[in-house]
Amino acid sequence: TAASSGDSSKAASSGNYSTAASSGNYSTAASSGDSSKAASSGNYSKAEASGKQTVAMVAGLGGRARAGINGAFALAYKDGVQIRIAVGIVGEDGILADTWYQVEGGKLVTA
Repeated sequence: TAASSGDSSKAASSGNYSTAASSGNYSTAASSGDSSKAASSGNYSKAEASGKQTVAMVAGLGGRARAGINGAFALAYKDGVQIRIAVGIVGEDGILADTWYQVEGGKLVTA
């Protein structure tokens, strides 16, 4: 488990079932290993979880995320005045494992 806070902070962890969390604008959370999780909050943050069945989430606008095989990720974005969440499931709708994604015009696109 790893955690960090503050703008441009970074947290990294490795091993199956590992967890990394970071908060602050431009922060990064990275976790590797099967069933690992990464979460970042703050605008323009990144979350990366590599391995099988991983989860990555960014609770800030302008973020980027990627997940491993059979994984999923979520990115917050603003649609006018409404905050929304875009969800990517690896293997569905053309979403690829170990590929960075961001939201543009309400759609997930490679970053």
